Amino acid sequence: MKYHWKRAMAAFLVLALVAALCLGCAKEKEEGVTITIGHITDLTGVSAPNVVPLYYAIQDAAAYYNEEGLIPGAKIKVVPYDMKTDFARDIPGYEWVKERGAKVIITVLMESTEADKPFAEKDNIPLAALGTSVKLLQPPGWAFFFNCPSAYEMKTLLDWISEEHWDYDQGIPKIGMVGWKASYQVECEEATEEYCQAHSDQFQWVGGYLAPLGVMTWAGEVEAVKNCDYIVGDSLGPSNGTFINEFQTKGYTATLIGASAIASCRGFLVDMCGWEALDGTLTTSVCPWWNETSPIVDLARTLLDRYRSKEAEVMIHAGSGYLGGFHNACAILDIVRKAVEEVGAGNFDGQAFYNAALEFKVDWEGYPEWSFSEIKRYLVDQVRVYEWSAKAAELVGVSGWLPVVTE
Repeated sequence: MKYHWKRAMAAFLVLALVAALCLGCAKEKEEGVTITIGHITDLTGVSAPNVVPLYYAIQDAAAYYNEEGLIPGAKIKVVPYDMKTDFARDIPGYEWVKERGAKVIITVLMESTEADKPFAEKDNIPLAALGTSVKLLQPPGWAFFFNCPSAYEMKTLLDWISEEHWDYDQGIPKIGMVGWKASYQVECEEATEEYCQAHSDQFQWVGGYLAPLGVMTWAGEVEAVKNCDYIVGDSLGPSNGTFINEFQTKGYTATLIGASAIASCRGFLVDMCGWEALDGTLTTSVCPWWNETSPIVDLARTLLDRYRSKEAEVMIHAGSGYLGGFHNACAILDIVRKAVEEVGAGNFDGQAFYNAALEFKVDWEGYPEWSFSEIKRYLVDQVRVYEWSAKAAELVGVSGWLPVVTE
């Protein structure tokens, strides 16, 4: 177990170090108008295993749009700020990117969006938020969410499990949750409990056991959920991995389930726990997986080879961070392009992005039509379910696109 832990930490630290060293070091030949996008991210904190590949994806998408001239008369410049999983840095990070001319700000963690949303409202700077919760959707304000709430993902997964996975001849399955107490995990916990209470003939809620950030031993939590059939896992690699190892060392078994963020630390978990320990895990995803074919997946692979050939294998192994981030970045930059086409590159500002976002619709090949509106601010309406297969050493799709369950 120590070997896997050290290997997982080493892979993460390599990515994090390279990403941190790249902050502000890109030198681009500016032509025409430069549109600055702020990016409040986490490159060196506990969520970095999930987030560092996403950071690369956003940088690479911007480089691609610039090289191909996809935004007429403009170049995109992304200025990142590392908040280091220190939530006291969220507001200073907002001010830092605003001072550097950010017209749009990408936020990754829910805590960052929650802290910065009132300031964005006052300054008319749209937040392109990648972490989404039901609570953050109201009031809509100047925040646009480029995923769907993790609560909706959890409810959709539970709905699918009840129809496609569990054999009710065995009785009603028990569900619990273990992880760190952060906004994403709290959202998943509340959604799972709510769904179980509303569908008591389908699931029995055992309880949620969320510990402070940084806890690495789980003796009490393991005993509390030892009889569960399904356990909702943490979205963060270190906590999830240590819990899985401790749970299985005690000889207990259950199916790990969770929303799409778990898949973004696939490599970390595989290196730390091994494929056999993760076999049968069920997670949702808002985008196809690396082993599937679609124009956007193919383009993400192409750009990895073009810009990150030395890190490409590591980032694919890491999980969905780069791929999911690339989908997010394409949607954000397509809105920038639409806004520029409407008002001109020199007139682009937060209001132009806001107006274009309200009318934005995804028309990607092989995807459902996703869109925003004045009252609907989460982009993704459908997700897919994936099973982690030890035999394939890969995530395998087990559903088509499923409309998200909101109640």
